[in-house]
Amino acid sequence: MKITIVVPCYNSEKWIEQCLVSALTQDYENIEVICIDNESTDNSTAVVATVKEQYPELIISTAPNIYPNCWDEARSLGLEMMTGDYVLTMGSDDWLHKSFITNCMKYIMADPHKILALQSPVKGMRESEEIYVGEIKHLYRSLDEFKRVVLSRCPVNTPTVILNAKLYQEGLLQTKPEIYGGAADYDLYCRLADNGVMIYPAPVWLGFYYRWHSGQATWKVRKEPTNYDKMIQEYWGNKWKT
Repeated sequence: MKITIVVPCYNSEKWIEQCLVSALTQDYENIEVICIDNESTDNSTAVVATVKEQYPELIISTAPNIYPNCWDEARSLGLEMMTGDYVLTMGSDDWLHKSFITNCMKYIMADPHKILALQSPVKGMRESEEIYVGEIKHLYRSLDEFKRVVLSRCPVNTPTVILNAKLYQEGLLQTKPEIYGGAADYDLYCRLADNGVMIYPAPVWLGFYYRWHSGQATWKVRKEPTNYDKMIQEYWGNKWKT
């Protein structure tokens, strides 16, 4: 099975080299890495170009930056370009243990017809110091339990999610950033659940490092005046009442 790793990049000059190299040097053999710049205004594109000199297999493209604090424009292009059977969209400030994809695929291939989506715990790391600040994981035992939990919080480590490419081909990976901004993934997980697709949670850490830092979009979304989480919870709560 071929795995596509899509890396949307916006102003990540500090982190993008480590991110891309960790994706390009996975011990899983059949991988393509696509980096989509989202109109960065810093030195990110130059750093990416330097990485490509060392790893010519790296695929590079650009996407317009339309929605603030959001990677959907870049990810959408990456999904159009992918040739893999499965796809991971990872943050440009995060990085992977060399066996992350191998570990994930062991879980998926144990029951590939059932596991169309998989998430895993993350090890939180602080800024450039790479100091461990805790593990985040989500556990639920069924689609019904997921649907109950998702109405109060998002129980998904977004950048760890590996998806079967057929979900994209079936039109199930379209997001709505024009409505939900940087929280559009939260709505996506609800729509997948509404279509009977459960994001299976791996119970143990598989090799994903998540970087906490002051410039990440997570904090910026929370500071926006619109409460996107509440909008999503109310919409799906009303829809699932029936």
